[in-house]
Amino acid sequence: MFRQIIFLVMMALLAISAVSARMLVANVHSDFPASRFVLQNKAQKSDLVEFKILLVEQNKDILDELFWEVSNPQSASYGKYLSKKEIDSLTGATREAVQSVTKHLLASGLNKKEFSIHGDYIQVHTTVVKAEAVFEAEFYKFVSLVSGEERIRVYGDASLPTELAQHVDFVVGISEFIEDKKFTEAIKETLSALESKPSVAKNLKAPAGGPTMTPSVIKSYYGVPSNLKATNQESYQMIAAFNDFFSLGALQYFDSKFGISSSDVKVNRQGPNCMAQQCDEMESNLDIQYSTAMALGANTLFKNHANGQWVLDFALEIASASPLPMVASLSYGFSEIEQCLLTNECTTLNYDNLQYIERTNTAFQKLGLMGMTIFVSSGDDGATSFYYTSGNNPIDPSHYCPLGGCASTSTQCPMITISYAANGTECFFPGGVGSVACQSTLSNQDGANAINAFMRANAGGKCAASIEQDVEKNYHVHTSCSCSSLKTYSANGFKVSGYSYTEQNGALFYPDFPTSSPYVTSVGASQILDTSKPEVVCSIATGAIITGGGGFSNIQPQPSYQSSAVSSFLSAGVNLPPSYSFNTSGRAYPDISLVGHAYSIGVSASSSDKCPCSLQSVDGTSCSSPTLAGMVTLINDQLLNANKPQLGFLNPLLYQAAASQSNFFNDITTGNNNCNHAYCMLYGFSATKGYDTASGLGSINFAKFSSYVLSK
Repeated sequence: MFRQIIFLVMMALLAISAVSARMLVANVHSDFPASRFVLQNKAQKSDLVEFKILLVEQNKDILDELFWEVSNPQSASYGKYLSKKEIDSLTGATREAVQSVTKHLLASGLNKKEFSIHGDYIQVHTTVVKAEAVFEAEFYKFVSLVSGEERIRVYGDASLPTELAQHVDFVVGISEFIEDKKFTEAIKETLSALESKPSVAKNLKAPAGGPTMTPSVIKSYYGVPSNLKATNQESYQMIAAFNDFFSLGALQYFDSKFGISSSDVKVNRQGPNCMAQQCDEMESNLDIQYSTAMALGANTLFKNHANGQWVLDFALEIASASPLPMVASLSYGFSEIEQCLLTNECTTLNYDNLQYIERTNTAFQKLGLMGMTIFVSSGDDGATSFYYTSGNNPIDPSHYCPLGGCASTSTQCPMITISYAANGTECFFPGGVGSVACQSTLSNQDGANAINAFMRANAGGKCAASIEQDVEKNYHVHTSCSCSSLKTYSANGFKVSGYSYTEQNGALFYPDFPTSSPYVTSVGASQILDTSKPEVVCSIATGAIITGGGGFSNIQPQPSYQSSAVSSFLSAGVNLPPSYSFNTSGRAYPDISLVGHAYSIGVSASSSDKCPCSLQSVDGTSCSSPTLAGMVTLINDQLLNANKPQLGFLNPLLYQAAASQSNFFNDITTGNNNCNHAYCMLYGFSATKGYDTASGLGSINFAKFSSYVLSK
C-alpha cells in the first residue's frame, strides 16, 4: 500500500462525558444514502440483526512471512500449510480483547448463544433492542431503490466504550449500504427523461464473435481430457455468491443437455436461498454449472452471502469451514477506492477503503496459508470500468455504437459535459453514465431538461446532434460537427457543452477489488473467434457483450512475483495510456485469462429450482473464473492422489512457470481492453507477447501446465 492505513476506530472521535466515554463506530444521518436507499421507519425491537466486531490482530508480520514461504515453489516450506488453529494461535486477538468485548456484549443483555468467538472477530446474531444497547444507537429500516430489498442499519451515531478502542479494529454489518446488484436498472430509469432515437433494429446485434462455448468445446480447446474426473474424496472446490443463487433444475437441465452424469456432480448449497425474493440466478447458474462440468466427480460447495455482506465476510466465514475448500471462485468486484461504496460515505462506517482492503487481504493470506487457491474475475468493463468512475475517458469516435442498432454509424463528438453549479459536479455523458455525478445530474429533472434543450439547440445546421440508443438501450451522442462547435446551453444551474478531455477532470481508470488483491489469482476473459486459431482479448469491439478487465491497482503495491513480467510489459514498446493515468508500481492484473464469451448455460424460466428450463448465452470474466477453478481442482486431485499437497496460492507458481517455459500458457497477443460493456474508449491496455494487463500471462495449456506441476 502507498499510504499508511489510518485506523479510524482506534483514533475515532470520542464522545467524552463524565458518565461514560464512547468510541464512534458509525454515524448515518438524514442525507445518507439518498441516492440508493430510502429511510423507512424504526426497526422493531424483535427484528434480527447480524454484525461482526473485528478484533485487533497479532503478529501480522510473521503471518506475511509464513504466507510467502508456503506459496513460493522455490521455498523449502512450499506447500507446508497451517491449520486454522495454528493461524489463530499466531494472529488471533488477545484473551484480554475477547474478554473485554464479550463482557460488554453480556452487559448489554446478550446471552452467550447470540454470539460466537472466532480467532480475530466476534460474530453477533441478536435482536435490534440488544444491538441498540451494544452501540447506544437506534436501528432503522432502509429500502433499496434498485432492488426494493429492505435492510436494517443504524441511524445516527453508534459507539462502543472507549476502553474497547485498543481491542476493536472496526465493525461490519451495522452501517454498510453495499448494493450487490449492478445498477443497470437504476441507470435506465434515470435516463428515461432523455429525448432519444431508439434502436432502428431491435434485433440487430454485433457480429457473433465466435463459436458457442460448451464443456466439451472448452475442454478440447485447452487440452483437458474429456474423461478426466476427480477421484480423491478430499478434492473440494467452492463458488462464493453474494445475494445470488442457482437453480437445481437448471443445473440438471444443463447436465442432461451436455451429457454429464448426475453422479459426477456433487453440490452442497449453503447460505440464504434468495430466489423467492427474485434475486439473480444467472451468475450462480453459470458458476456452478461450469465449475462442476470441468471438475467432474469433485465435491463443490456453493455458499451464498446475505444481501449487504461482502468479500471480507466471505474470507472470514469460509476460514472456519471444515474441511476447507481447496479452490474458490468469486465472480464479483467493485471499485477498489469505493469499498465502503462511496468515498464520501466512508465516514459513516468509521473505516476507510484502505482499512477494509488491508483487513480483507490479511484474511486472504490466512486462507492461502491454509492451502486455498482463490480465483477472482477481473471485471467486465475493461480498464476504464463503468460504475462509480469519473467518466473522464474519451469515447473513441471510430467505434461509435459498438453493440449496433443506432440510427447513425459515426459521430464527430461522442461525449458532452454537464456541469452543475449547485454541487460542483461534472457529468461526462454518456461515457460516465455510471458515475455518481451523472446519476445525480440525470435524476434531476432540470438536468435532463438541460440535456434535451442542448440537443435541440444543436439539432439543426451542420451539427445535426441527437441522442441515439443501441440494441441494449445504451445511449450515444451523434453529431456531425466537432465538440468545440457545439453551442453551449445553460439553465437552472446546469451548463451543457461539448466534452474536452483534461487530466484534471478525473482518473481514466478505476481498478476493481478484490481482483486487484495481490493475494488472489485474477482471471481475465479471452475470446475464441475460431477454435483452430489463438484467442484474442474479449471485447465488445470483437462481438462480445463484455470487455475483460485489467490494469494496475492505485493503492496496492506490486508483489515481487510479477515484477519482472510487468517490467517486460512496460518496456515492450506497446502503446500505453498516458503515464500519469496508471500506477506502474501497483499490483497488475489479470494474472491469467480463459475464454469468457458465448457460454451456453441452463436457466429456469421461473427463477426457481424447477423447470421448464432453456439454454442461454452469456459472457463475462465470471465465465472464465469458475471454469479455470474447475480445471485447477482437477490438478489438485492428481496432486492429492500422488500424496502431494494442493496448489494453494497460485501466483508465484504461475509466474515462475511462465518465466521457465512459455508454452505452459497460450499467449494472447491480439486485442485490448479499451472498451467497457457499452462504449469503446481511447485509452486502455493492449495485449502483446508475454505478460500484459489485457490478458495476463495468457490462457492455460492444461496438459503442459498440469504435467509441469506434477513433476515438481
